Amino acid sequence: MNFNARLTALAALASLLTLASDASAVIVRFDTVLGDIDVRLYQGATPQTTQNFINYADDGDWDGSFIHRSVPGFVIQGGGFSFSDQGGVSDVASDPAVMNEPGISNLRGTIAMAKVGGDPNSATSEWFFNLDDNSANLDFQNGGFTAFGRVLGDGMDVVDSIAALPRVNAGAPFDNLPVIDFEQPNVNLDELVVVNSVSVLNFADGDYDFDGDVDLNDRQVWLTSFGSTTLAEADGNGNGVVDAADFTIWRDSYNASSVSLSIPEPTGFVLTTAAVLLAGLRRPVSKSRRARRS
Repeated sequence: MNFNARLTALAALASLLTLASDASAVIVRFDTVLGDIDVRLYQGATPQTTQNFINYADDGDWDGSFIHRSVPGFVIQGGGFSFSDQGGVSDVASDPAVMNEPGISNLRGTIAMAKVGGDPNSATSEWFFNLDDNSANLDFQNGGFTAFGRVLGDGMDVVDSIAALPRVNAGAPFDNLPVIDFEQPNVNLDELVVVNSVSVLNFADGDYDFDGDVDLNDRQVWLTSFGSTTLAEADGNGNGVVDAADFTIWRDSYNASSVSLSIPEPTGFVLTTAAVLLAGLRRPVSKSRRARRS
């Protein structure tokens, strides 16, 4: 193998492993005092809203926030306020408003952005979970509300448990405030549904059962949910429907993981391979030097 061929092989291998490690899936976790809610974001259908959400999550803006609104059979809403027993209520710092991206229907189990009435492009930090099929209302009102993700697994059990809590009127915008073991007259921090953190989880493309590897079980998840717009586990590209493109994502990731031959550290594999190839590059140079000395 000549010099250029070795460099080409090394570059191709590095590119392959880099592509294999770039996850297009965006899964986030709401860690609440009543349990975790995992959500797949629709980054393919709502890219600006997804990035807006990730920015808040990465900045920790929602850490210590609370669910401030619960309307039975409609929504639970958060993302706007935090609370401390010493300082009381404070607003979550908001970034510039994001462009509205309607299209995904506001069905039960979706998460959508809240916004100011009469301004379709006013969403910032507040979000809500749809408790029921709210499409007839929210898909059209105020330019349509952007549903940008869907709850995974048994996460709706946690959402429903929040929705089932008693509510108190603490004055707008807390006139439907869900509380835990509330004792009058004042609401304390331990009586609120606190969101401890919102974080982006690290899963590989095609890992549709979220067990840490890409295998034939993930293909089965894709197969059983093919065509679904309400089961998001295998919606690998986040376009709102489980389709052939999601199979391609699984296939490419599965093939790439097979090429790695179970090497635990792809980066180490690249470096080891690079060392072997570079050693091959050095040998002809050494021979040439010996020839010049003779």
